[in-house]
Amino acid sequence: MGAGAQRPLSSQIYAYASAVFSQAGIPQDKIQYAAIGTGGCELLATLLSCLVIERAGRRVLLTGGYGLMTCWGSVFTVALCLQGSFSWMAYLAMACIFAFILSFGIGPAGVTGILATELFDQMARPAAYMVCGALMWTMLFLVGLVFPFIMEGLSHFIYVPFLCVCVCAAVYSGIFLPETRGKSFMEISEELHRLNFPGRSRGPAWAGPEVVRSTEL
Repeated sequence: MGAGAQRPLSSQIYAYASAVFSQAGIPQDKIQYAAIGTGGCELLATLLSCLVIERAGRRVLLTGGYGLMTCWGSVFTVALCLQGSFSWMAYLAMACIFAFILSFGIGPAGVTGILATELFDQMARPAAYMVCGALMWTMLFLVGLVFPFIMEGLSHFIYVPFLCVCVCAAVYSGIFLPETRGKSFMEISEELHRLNFPGRSRGPAWAGPEVVRSTEL
């Protein structure tokens, strides 16, 4: 999913934090504090994700998280374009980076780690984790490889390719992904089939005992 591309982006923000904040117009003597702020946002996002993931639901956090990431990335792009006209645009860009990390940490980063256990049964789960892990590390390698060239080539529009991924991920999550909170595996499977294959019957439902009663902790 989109997290396969957005998690590497979050990692590259840490790896190239100084360059990103410098491009945003943050004074050199304050960049180190801004870089520390990115780690603080990640920690705060982790704590908040633990509090809201069972209250808001997986689908809401995914769709809302990607939507907010698109919003903050767009504002960040505008701030970079206008940083020559307004001195405070640099700090707006920095705030957008913090908000981007918070949106990712509370939503997609926290949800995608548990989705595989709720969408796949015991037999398919190892393969699903293998595919997700391979995708994430492949994207981490590719994004890390090309990120410096993206910064140099796109300049103020550095986030635009990732915003496209966020929009696609938000649309996909909102249309094709079922809500898994508090549902049994069979209920999730039925809803997933209904969303992806409307009008097509799955045949007789499983009448045996349910191994997993609910995904709610």
